Amino acid sequence: MDQLKHSYYEVVFERNYLKKGGNEFQDFFSEIMEKCHPGDFQRVCPWGSAGDRKNDGYLPSKRILFQVYAPNKMIAKAAIAKIHEDFHGALQYWQKYFNTWIFVHNSKKGLGPQITEKLNELATFNVSLKVKPWGFEELRQNVFTLNEADLASLLGPAPSARDMLDVRYSNVQEVISHIARQEPPLLQDIRPVPPDKLNSNHLSPYVQNMLTWGMQKADLVGNFFHDCSNPTYGDEIAAAFKEEYSKCSRLEMDPDTIFHKLQAFTGGSERGSPTDEAAVLAVLAYLFEQCDIFERPPIEVAL
Repeated sequence: MDQLKHSYYEVVFERNYLKKGGNEFQDFFSEIMEKCHPGDFQRVCPWGSAGDRKNDGYLPSKRILFQVYAPNKMIAKAAIAKIHEDFHGALQYWQKYFNTWIFVHNSKKGLGPQITEKLNELATFNVSLKVKPWGFEELRQNVFTLNEADLASLLGPAPSARDMLDVRYSNVQEVISHIARQEPPLLQDIRPVPPDKLNSNHLSPYVQNMLTWGMQKADLVGNFFHDCSNPTYGDEIAAAFKEEYSKCSRLEMDPDTIFHKLQAFTGGSERGSPTDEAAVLAVLAYLFEQCDIFERPPIEVAL
C-alpha cells in the first residue's frame, strides 16, 4: 500500500470513528471485528424482550466478550452506570463463556479518571477476569491488520499515487461543478499562502500527506479557473469554501475534522472512484494553497 492510500485510509477511519455514534458505531465495530476475525467473531443483536443480554459481540477463540458504548458525549456518571450494569449483566448470562470483558468506546481523547477507576475496580473484585477498555488506537490497530480489499470494503475506495497521476482535467471539472452547485456567499479574494501553512494549522501527518499529494495536480485546478469564460468563477468557488470553513471554525472543530467536512463538501455525500477522490484532493490542495481556508501562519497575521 503506498503512502497516499495509507494516509487516506487513516483519515477515513478517524472520520468514521469520530462521526459514528450509538448503533451506527456498534455496527462499525462489528464490521471491523468480522473482517479481522472471519468465521470467529459473533455479532450479537437485540432480540425481542431479551435484548442482547449485555453482549455486543463475542470472540470465542479468545473468550472475549465486548460491550460497546458510543454516546454523543461521554459523561462520567452515565458511563460508570452503563459499565456497572453491562458488566454485571454479562456475568449473569455469559460468565462461563468469557475470560476477558472489553469496554469499547468512541472517545478518541480517552476515558476520564472516574471511568478508569470503575474499570480498575471491576478488575480488582473479579480477579478471574480481565477488564479492558478499547478506544481509538485499539480499533485502529485492528483495522490496519486488514488487507487492501477488506480495507476498501470497510472504508471505501482510496486513491493511490497511480490514481493521482491519472487525474485529468475532466475529473477536476466534475468536482468543481459539484462545488459550484453549492449556495455561493459573497466574493472573497484568492491570494498565495506561505509554505508553512500546513504545519501552522496542526493538521495530522496523514492529512498533510494527502494535501501534499494533491498539490501534484493543483495546477490542473488553476488552469481550469484560468480558462473559464466566467472570470469570477474561481473567486466564487473560493468564497464557497471560505464560508464552509468559517462555519466549521465557529463550531470549534479541530483541524482534521474541518478537513473531513471540506472533503465531503468537495466530493459530496456519494463518493466516487479512486481517481475522483484524487481529483477532490487536487481541488482541496489548490484551494488550501490559494485562498483563506485554514489559518495563515501567525507571523503573517501579525503583519
